[in-house]
Amino acid sequence: MDVPVDAQVMQKIQELCYPQSVAVIGASDNVLKWGSFLMVNLLSGKFAGPIYPINPKAKKVLGVACYPDIAACPGPVDLAFITLPLAQVVDAIAKCAAKGVKNVVVITSGYSETGEEGARLERELVKAVHAGGMRLLGPNTMGMMSTHQKLYSTGSNAVPPQGAISMISQSGNLGAQVMTWAEEQNVGINKFFGTGNEADLNCTDLLNYLAHDNTTRAILLYIEGVEDGKAFLQAARNAAEHKPVVLLKSGRTDIGAKAAASHTGAMSGSFAVFEGAMRQAGVIVVRQPMDLIDGAAGSYLPMPRGRRVAIVTLGGGWGVVASDLCRENGLKLPPLPADVVAALDKLLPSFWSRQNPLDLVGQINPEIYCRALEEVVKSDAFDSVLTLGLLGSSAFVAGTIVSAHQVAPETVTMPMVEQMMAITGAIEQNVREEIVRLIKTYRKPIVNVALNRNPQILLAVGNDYVVSYSTPEKAVRILAGMTQFQNWRTAMGLPDL
Repeated sequence: MDVPVDAQVMQKIQELCYPQSVAVIGASDNVLKWGSFLMVNLLSGKFAGPIYPINPKAKKVLGVACYPDIAACPGPVDLAFITLPLAQVVDAIAKCAAKGVKNVVVITSGYSETGEEGARLERELVKAVHAGGMRLLGPNTMGMMSTHQKLYSTGSNAVPPQGAISMISQSGNLGAQVMTWAEEQNVGINKFFGTGNEADLNCTDLLNYLAHDNTTRAILLYIEGVEDGKAFLQAARNAAEHKPVVLLKSGRTDIGAKAAASHTGAMSGSFAVFEGAMRQAGVIVVRQPMDLIDGAAGSYLPMPRGRRVAIVTLGGGWGVVASDLCRENGLKLPPLPADVVAALDKLLPSFWSRQNPLDLVGQINPEIYCRALEEVVKSDAFDSVLTLGLLGSSAFVAGTIVSAHQVAPETVTMPMVEQMMAITGAIEQNVREEIVRLIKTYRKPIVNVALNRNPQILLAVGNDYVVSYSTPEKAVRILAGMTQFQNWRTAMGLPDL
């Protein structure tokens, strides 16, 4: 059931994400300063509206006409980024209010994360923001992104593709690293919020907003601590009723909790209690930063309706490893039903194991892959399928041909290499298309571990995606999290996503 939210706060966050014009107060040509970072990212991200650099000492910043103060901007300003020395921030806030700015993002640090005096200055900052009818993201924040608005405004130069995954992070640096991974691995991002000290807008507010954001498919969270645990728990449960929520919490140990307090001033309680509460709220809790992006990719698949997994592997060793991982993560490997065995007997050599994991005994034959895969996907004995080495096997062959050309160029000529590369590329694409067809037909997740070195997790097939991980442990962890999430939804009487 949806929890009550402050409609005015939700509207202000909507305005924060979709400004028509922005100002950078403290803009600079000095590439080592935040005022330059923000300008470079806004310009390179091709923000469509006016960008107003503010600096009384400059006529232009990065080739853009600069203004001495925000009052001099020739048009309205919806959103202002402030990267000034701490002593100048409150005066800048007052000028923003006079200009009619709707929201501010304060990059400046030196507030509550430094102690009581900083906390006092932070309270004054919030008071000034509210007096001007604005809301504040920060201070001490890395910034934010709203990719569908082409608003790339962080201290990182990551420009992930537009997509449907949104993230809230209490660490700007960690969030920026996740955005870099998303860009490298083709995982589309919708919105990113570095919340900083959360003096005003906090992770609970943003979580409530993203729960009802129709452009967000899944929510990623990096949390160090929350002030109002009950409100955050309610928001997390509400969000999980609408979409997957993947959470990483630091401060799991005493030393980590101490580091979190010195970083953003966050106070961390017992991790065991927090983790238990999150799991009861339907949140997928992960332990490693990369699991956030891995988990986000899983949201592009239908959720498994149970714990029963079929493993289809190109070689036996991977199947053994994956079997152990499934057992350790609470997943089950039922035996292959008699009808599936009978069908596979017609495809595979007589010495195949007739067991789950289904070992294809090293046959590099995409037609056999696809036919064997369909037999297990369509079986009522399984809720999900894990493939190991089916994707990338063609690239493996192509790599062998390239190596052969390098050692014997007169025997294996470049035209032969080019022809083989074209053939293997087409075969790989056909396998991906078949995986997409099977997912759509049988509404079951197929999670893949690729044999090649392709770092991308999401492989585009038209408007659809194949999900591919680099190791069995990643694939099994994410499949277990997806299963846990769907089991919670079933127990709550919620419909399939």
